[in-house]
Amino acid sequence: RYMVSIKDLISIQNAKDISSFISYLEARNKRHDTRNVALYKAFIKNEEHLIFAEIGTNAYNALKKRLTDQLIEFSGSRFLSNELSSENQVIKLIVLSRKLFAINHVKTGYVLLKRAEKKALGLDHYSLLNEIYHTMIEHSHKIENAEQKSLFRKLERNNQLFISEEKLSVLYASMQRQFNSENFGILPSSLHELYDQGLKSFGIKSDVALNFRSLNQLCILTDLYGSQTKNYHQLDLFFEDMIAPLQGSEKDTDKMLGYHIELLYGMSNIYFRKKNAEKSMFYLEQMHVQLQRLNSKYEKVWHSRYINLSALNLNFSKSWSQAIQLLEKTLKETTLGNSEEALLSISLCMIYFQQGNLKEVKRIINSFTKRDSWYLKQMGNEWLFNFKAIEVLLHFDLGNDQLAESKILSFQRKYANHFKKDKNNPLWPFLILVKSVLLTPHEIRSKQFIQRVETSIPWRGEEEDFFNMCFYGWLKAKMTRQPIYEVTLSLLNFQ
Repeated sequence: RYMVSIKDLISIQNAKDISSFISYLEARNKRHDTRNVALYKAFIKNEEHLIFAEIGTNAYNALKKRLTDQLIEFSGSRFLSNELSSENQVIKLIVLSRKLFAINHVKTGYVLLKRAEKKALGLDHYSLLNEIYHTMIEHSHKIENAEQKSLFRKLERNNQLFISEEKLSVLYASMQRQFNSENFGILPSSLHELYDQGLKSFGIKSDVALNFRSLNQLCILTDLYGSQTKNYHQLDLFFEDMIAPLQGSEKDTDKMLGYHIELLYGMSNIYFRKKNAEKSMFYLEQMHVQLQRLNSKYEKVWHSRYINLSALNLNFSKSWSQAIQLLEKTLKETTLGNSEEALLSISLCMIYFQQGNLKEVKRIINSFTKRDSWYLKQMGNEWLFNFKAIEVLLHFDLGNDQLAESKILSFQRKYANHFKKDKNNPLWPFLILVKSVLLTPHEIRSKQFIQRVETSIPWRGEEEDFFNMCFYGWLKAKMTRQPIYEVTLSLLNFQ
């Protein structure tokens, strides 16, 4: 059974929302001893355990349930109102213009339709544009100097765009299906070829398909391809040259801003995984600029991911101390949802581990208290497997041999089926090697063990996945008696 996380709901609120929600609660509280405001403020400060200790389990759970329902009601109404406000303006103009046409106030009705058209074009709202053009054509015989042929062309063009958008959604869904986690062995060799074939089979013109939504979809598929094949080095970024011409163009609309930001983040992440810090930071800087648009509407949604990727770039560019400061500051001073906190914490954990600060690593590892199923669903395979690997290596370095072995055996039992399908992932043979070293620690620097590492793990050298190389860095550091961080940087060749 999954519970709604109050912290996740709070994480999408800005300062104004928080103040308004407190007023919302106070206005509805009929009794002075209601603790919902206190609990809400406690969650913001990560001090909800104090309320729990004060009122007990049953009262706390009932209070938390009421607060969750109130948050959903308030936030849902607020976001629905904000999201639909622009569309509602267009709808009101259409309805008003039709009323005016009905009583023969043609000129004013037409002026309002032109305003509605301008707003709907800014939103790329093809269904509303269809309503506008239908209404214009219906009454065009009453409008002086109305160019029916021009209206017919607008309607036809809009219909093509509407249908193409729907077809693009179907194409993306069909491509996404081919990247399903069950299909590791049959991924396409070229994303570009697959996309071009899709455009042709669905009858979509390439210029129509060129917008931030479609490019973002391609970026998501590309990242997924790299993640599943563990080969970011050779990713097919054929669509990258299409990004710059769109920026600042008529297609760079407010409606597309969310896709625009996600695309820039995706490109930054891909280049980070390709070990190209310069290009990764280039796209992060562009992302930061876009986050300031529309009164920073998307800032809170993307803040943690922006911080995380910035910190990782700093860490592997030899600025690990700055990376730690950035992550610690964000975790301490920002209200984060559970998944956001987990994202930043695992990166901080890895950086502390590379610096040999096992006390901090243990503290962070112990803070991950949710079930594996939650992390698998909310954070994905890669996050969970990285966490499991760090957990094993922590106990190895602490000398907790039996616990480390137990963690490896548990991992093997739970995820054997996954790794049977994902044969390119070196994490499985890596953990087997770690388990063997636990039994015979003196052999880790022997020629036989070094040869076994080379033959049993399918490393791809510079093409290897970023985080897999970090684990290999730990192993090589043990074999050569060198600091983990220095060995890892030399292996990664991060530029």
